Amino acid sequence: MALTNAEKVRLHRERQKAKKQEDLKKPSSPSDLFQKPFYEFFPVDEQVGSSFAQSLELCGISPPLLEDDSGPEAVTLDTLESPSEGGGHSNPFGSSKGTSLGRAEVTVGCLIEAARDLAIQIRDYKKSEIEARIGEIEASDLSDPDARKRAFEEAARLRKLLDEFDKQLRLSFPTWKA
Repeated sequence: MALTNAEKVRLHRERQKAKKQEDLKKPSSPSDLFQKPFYEFFPVDEQVGSSFAQSLELCGISPPLLEDDSGPEAVTLDTLESPSEGGGHSNPFGSSKGTSLGRAEVTVGCLIEAARDLAIQIRDYKKSEIEARIGEIEASDLSDPDARKRAFEEAARLRKLLDEFDKQLRLSFPTWKA
């Protein structure tokens, strides 16, 4: 039985989609694709004046400068002494090991994780302090009608503020890994 035009188009699209997914799964050698080292593309004099460096300096962190093509394993302060079952050491850097580009990619991931964890700690602190103030209000003497009204208003304000910390913040980043 002959295929209809719509069926032919559908099969063609399915083949194209399958081919595209196969192409995405093919590993490409970073050395073939990215020939110029990242530290040459983003030289130290540009790094020093960049928003990246200025933002870190503003919060008291010396920015890591990419001065050569050493990877993240060359500058880590972690001992990386986590033996795997085979007696060897695991590689926490994956394919990012060994180049300034890999070091930059690991830096982005680590900064995001550090910012996420610090945000969690700040949120948890603020929530505990707000909950403590609500507890103080609930434990206070509310026999005076004016004091009771102010206390209920303040407790409502604090609960509304507490609800803000249950929300998630969404930030956009350009894709840096593919």
